Amino acid sequence: MPTKNAVAALKRSTKGLLYMSESDEPFETVTWKDAKGPLTREKLLVLSGHDPGTKIEEVDIDEFFRDLLEADDDDDEARKSAAKYKALIKTIKDNLDDPKVFRVGEVEVEIYIVGRTQNRDWAGLKTTATET
Repeated sequence: MPTKNAVAALKRSTKGLLYMSESDEPFETVTWKDAKGPLTREKLLVLSGHDPGTKIEEVDIDEFFRDLLEADDDDDEARKSAAKYKALIKTIKDNLDDPKVFRVGEVEVEIYIVGRTQNRDWAGLKTTATET
């Protein structure tokens, strides 16, 4: 799917959705044109404007979303949120090749969920988690 269409699909899937941590934060889309080679930790730091020594870890996409997909049968809001996250994961996997999750920094952790579009650009989502 072309980059513009992939980004539009990601925006639709995250509308009204917050990433839950100590502070609940929205998702925003990110794109980087003409990405060459594989997306590594080092390359993500450069693309996102972080210093080379910044703490960064790569997390499996299914592991990253695992806790967000759990909901008690008694909790309507949690079930609705889990359903939105399931739809988001499907959108990510349908629109981005080889999606990866990177966690950058400490305490105020920037989270990037990025993959390659059909146009061979990098695109995805960014959010922030507060972890004290």
